Amino acid sequence: MTQVPMINTYDCNVTAEQLITELDANGCVIVEGHINDTRMRRLHTELQPYLDNAPLGKTDFAGRTSRRRNGLLTKSETCRELAIDPLVLAVCDGVLGPNCVNYRLHVTMLVELMPGEVRQEIHRDGEIYPVRHPAPPMTLAAFWAYTDFTKENGATLVAPGSHRWPQERQPEDHELVQAVMPQGSMLLYTSSVWHGNEANQSDAVRTGMGLHYSLGWLRQEENQVLSSPPEVARNFPERLQRLIGYDFGGPYLGFVEQGNPIGLLRDDDGDFARTEPELNTQREKITLLRLGEIEP
Repeated sequence: MTQVPMINTYDCNVTAEQLITELDANGCVIVEGHINDTRMRRLHTELQPYLDNAPLGKTDFAGRTSRRRNGLLTKSETCRELAIDPLVLAVCDGVLGPNCVNYRLHVTMLVELMPGEVRQEIHRDGEIYPVRHPAPPMTLAAFWAYTDFTKENGATLVAPGSHRWPQERQPEDHELVQAVMPQGSMLLYTSSVWHGNEANQSDAVRTGMGLHYSLGWLRQEENQVLSSPPEVARNFPERLQRLIGYDFGGPYLGFVEQGNPIGLLRDDDGDFARTEPELNTQREKITLLRLGEIEP
């Protein structure tokens, strides 16, 4: 008997430890109702004007009846709050933390599927890096339901368990399940999980907000420091400043002339150091990755 795939769903009282365990086992999980209605209204008020005047996509992957916006941190205070959501960062600690000293905010995006949009090509987020799958998590996606996600309006298709599949294996239709969830919920999944937008066969839009995170020694998908230059990022919470790149990525990774990039946002001359004692200590604790086998 063929096993029906399922994305396990938890309520907003779930712990980070439960989510980390689920992501290790299944590669994906849903948390329902993580944002209350008041915060969702604020998010819509701040972001919707940018989406309303966005152009339609011009490629099959981006969708030709879809609209997208990036650089969300400069557009929404609520988005800045959600980017450093304590539960999400605690999950990042457990999923990405074992393989890096610091992780980064990888990309911010708002994706609106309009009625008639077709199914997106199923893909793995980790495909942007030249790493063979399965691989340890390189990114963690937090895809928030900006509107309700239903079967009819294009709720994201996911292949649970595919984070453990070999490079060559792609999902068949019976191995895909839609991430149906109400507005204010979020879908979490790791970089080796196959997924993509389903077709929107309804008469309403389906919008998701992606706040994805990555290992700190990888190139971020979105250039966060250019999206939020120092004169803008200076007004962000320090945790967010460091998360987007105003910090060392690890010992000797990402310095500027005066040392730690966080100094660009402060009125000091820096210490010209290229690392910090805490980073060196943390570096000794991370798990080293084997990216390939040495030929005999």
